[in-house]
Amino acid sequence: MRLLVVGEPGSGKTSWCREYIDRRRQSGSSVGGILCPAIEQQGQRVGSNAVDLLTGEELPFARLSRHESFKRGENVGDYTVSKKGISFACDAIRRAVENRCDLVVIDEVGPLELRGNGLMPAVELALVSAVDALIVVRSSLREELQRRFPHYEFVVVADLTQSSSHHVRACRFQKG
Repeated sequence: MRLLVVGEPGSGKTSWCREYIDRRRQSGSSVGGILCPAIEQQGQRVGSNAVDLLTGEELPFARLSRHESFKRGENVGDYTVSKKGISFACDAIRRAVENRCDLVVIDEVGPLELRGNGLMPAVELALVSAVDALIVVRSSLREELQRRFPHYEFVVVADLTQSSSHHVRACRFQKG
């Protein structure tokens, strides 16, 4: 299955995933891939780290460009995404697919990926594999994701667009 968690920045997508992962692990599922929790300083988001869900290893992933930039990073909006962070995250996703985890988490598919860069090679690997993939995507990019992969059916398991609470709503995502 190809599962989606949708919502805008700050809506709680990563927190929802963390709770879902805990429930899946408690029921005996193996979970791999990446989570990218926000890094905050003085109450403001300044970036995110990538956490390998199999190993627990964590690496800087993105930072506000004006706050800190990475050498040879990818600029996305106000952020710079670390090349080393991208490589680390792609490796974590690939390892989860190769280990045939019950669930492979990809937090998140954003503008960089939808241009074919960033995590997209690992995203494509997860989508063509037999594993269940849980993909985090902004509400505003959901249709673009579906257009990029029209031959896959995505099931929305959490839509946090309208609410900051963690409502689970399974529904079929249709084009259009």
